[in-house]
Amino acid sequence: MTSYAYFFGCVIPNRYPGVEYAVRWVCGKEGYDMDVKDVPDFSCCPVPGIFYSTDKETWLLLATRNLVLAQDERREILTVCNGCLTSLMKASEYLKDPKSMGKVNRVLAQVGKKYTGVPKKSEGKRKVFEPVSVRHYIEVMANDIGLEAIAAKAKRPLKNIKVAVHYGCHYLRPTESRTIDDPNNPVLLDKIVEACGATSVDYEDKLDCCGAGGGVRSHVVDLANSLTQDKCRNISDVGADCIVTGCPFCLLQFDNAQKSFSKDGIPVMHVSQFQALSMGIDPISLGFDTHHVSAHSLLRKLRGA
Repeated sequence: MTSYAYFFGCVIPNRYPGVEYAVRWVCGKEGYDMDVKDVPDFSCCPVPGIFYSTDKETWLLLATRNLVLAQDERREILTVCNGCLTSLMKASEYLKDPKSMGKVNRVLAQVGKKYTGVPKKSEGKRKVFEPVSVRHYIEVMANDIGLEAIAAKAKRPLKNIKVAVHYGCHYLRPTESRTIDDPNNPVLLDKIVEACGATSVDYEDKLDCCGAGGGVRSHVVDLANSLTQDKCRNISDVGADCIVTGCPFCLLQFDNAQKSFSKDGIPVMHVSQFQALSMGIDPISLGFDTHHVSAHSLLRKLRGA
């Protein structure tokens, strides 16, 4: 059994605690009883749109410290955020360069830490190390747990629910040596939604940004919300009951931006919350009351199913 370390990032604990509860519930004894543990010393990934763009040395140092914590626990990082995925996965690739790793380790030595990667095998007297594995929740659910297992756990299949899935930019963007899904035709999130019993609907410009990417939300909020409005219009045109994403920052943008252009809005949630609903959890546990767009329309439809 693969051992994982939870990496919740910043947005979920601070804005959407219901997502954290859903992830723990799905991964825990009520769900798939996975070998996942907390690493309390994890910090911000750090966010790639700010740190990576402005100060690569600080970004790499902070990201490496997180990788070392997982390395020392001999666990793969299980992240539920697209930005955290990109930051940590990209850092692990930078560290393949001995000069980059040596430079970072000289600083980490001051706090008693060292990045080596995870020992996998030996070639004679020479130890061979592999980068710390960084995994996205969607990837782990689809490939490690499996779609059949997801469907089997769906005690209350979400029939008659039409879902617009949103992948998000960082999930789709490949690194130098790895990609999770087909960047031009991703399918894993759609398949998870359908394994939960719902229908994933296609819509125009499905792979477009939520509006917040690249720091746009922080600097030009009107532009960010306008992009979100365009996307929500396309989603509304196909009659979707909700938006499901694997990225809490995309969730934040859809959830907040809709206040500026819609009276009711389209409910939006993390894929873990959607899974938990299909597994029969009491919706009150999922923190929908902390969302700006009410989930009542979706929950009413589920009660009538």
